[in-house]
Amino acid sequence: MNRLLTLALLALLVGGATATPAPAANVTETELIQAATALAQQYDANYAAKNPAGMAALYASDGVLVAPSGSIVRGRQALTTYYASRFASGARGHAIKVVEAHVQGNGGYGLTQFTVTVPGANGNLREEHGSIVVVYRRDADGWHMRLVEPSVPESADQ
Repeated sequence: MNRLLTLALLALLVGGATATPAPAANVTETELIQAATALAQQYDANYAAKNPAGMAALYASDGVLVAPSGSIVRGRQALTTYYASRFASGARGHAIKVVEAHVQGNGGYGLTQFTVTVPGANGNLREEHGSIVVVYRRDADGWHMRLVEPSVPESADQ
């Protein structure tokens, strides 16, 4: 179900059905990879600093996160609340590696790999590894993530 939702949102968001008009200049693959890498570095830095507002600012104003739990978090205020709760739970040590990025319209989409340390059901910390599908968009005020959906393999300690 999550995959179908992601694919539908990806088709809408990347296919040009965005609320923000595209800037006049075309995006190059090099520019998108640089932007994706910079956003990944900022994501990890804000995660390490436990900065919920900084995390939310990386998203477009209408950004969406499909959380690992499957809940959908929309907009910067909700994202700030989500990340504050995530940090309060003990999550830490996030690291993203951009694997690939593909241009589409005034942005594109990419695939990343990540690791993060999170508390398990038993309270012990565990390291998760997974992938993230990201839709990127260049807005008037720079690059942002429009849609983020992590995929985390199930573990015995959930």
